Order: sequence, then structure tokens, then C-alpha cells
Amino acid sequence: MSMLKSAASAIAVTSICLFGIASEVIPQTSATGNLFVDVKMTMRAKLKERFQKDRELYGVEGLRKIETAYRAYAKSKDVDNKDLQVLITEFPKANRTGCAVMYAGQRARGADDGRWFRLAIEKYGDCMYGSGAQVGAYARFYLAKHLEHRGDKEGCEKLQAEILKLYPDALTHRGGRMADFFRKGE
Repeated sequence: MSMLKSAASAIAVTSICLFGIASEVIPQTSATGNLFVDVKMTMRAKLKERFQKDRELYGVEGLRKIETAYRAYAKSKDVDNKDLQVLITEFPKANRTGCAVMYAGQRARGADDGRWFRLAIEKYGDCMYGSGAQVGAYARFYLAKHLEHRGDKEGCEKLQAEILKLYPDALTHRGGRMADFFRKGE
């Protein structure tokens, strides 16, 4: 029952943050002494800051338009469509735009030679999913896998090193630390 309550709380906090009306719902630091909990709380604080930045830049009405375009894009199966283009052209600095660009890369499945992942790295590295996963880290991860599949081991290793250096506390969508994932593969 407590896991269900925690999940409901996380969803509520993410929703509150998304529309920029978060109060001090998300603690800024952890007194737990548990590294995993501390990292998750740090990511939540960063997410809160990122959503606040969007609210300041685009206002409440802009956030509604961003969310509408993002959800429409997320429901589609297209790599590139009008909703993605609205996000890129009208809201180029929005957090959700970075997430949508990342989805475009995943949908392209390498057919674009990593173009969308490169764009996510270049322009949206500070964006974050509601789960706390960082677009910059995830784009590097997916591009590394793409390069590895093409036989570019050096390019793959370079991107993995960037993840470990630039995003040492990056989380996967499931809440695990990406750095631990790479270390397991060593």
C-alpha cells in the first residue's frame, strides 16, 4: 500500500511541477543518508527548477500549449510531425521539447543516423522527464548504442565517458543510476 501511495505522490508532484505551481512539496535535500534516495531527491529538485524556468519563460498559457503539443506528439507514431515542429519552433527552450526530440530519436531507430539524438544533446541536454531521467544522458546513451551497432566502438566509448563525467547521477526511467549500469558492463 505504501508503494502505491508513493507512486501517487510522485505523479501528483510531477503534475504540480508541470504547471509551475509547485510549492515546497519536493524537499531540496535528503536527511536519509541513503545515496539512492538522495540522488532521486536531487533529481526531483532539478526537475522542479526546470519546470519553474519554463513557467517563467512561457507563462501558464504557454505551458498549456506546450503540454497539448507534447501529448499529441506522444500519442502519434510519427518521427516528425506538426506537433513536434510546434514544440521546436514556438517553444525551443521548453523542457517538454527536449523530451519530444528524444522520442523522435527513439522512433527513428537509427534511420536518421542519430540526427535527433545529436539535436537532443546539442540543444536539450538540460531537459528532464518526469521520472527524473535526463535527456542529455539518455540521448548520449541511445546515440552510443547506435554507434556501437554501426561498429563505431570509439564513438560509443566517448559518449559513455561523457555520461559518466557530465551526468554522474543520471537516472534511468526506472530510477536506477545510469553510471551503475555502465559500470556493470565493464
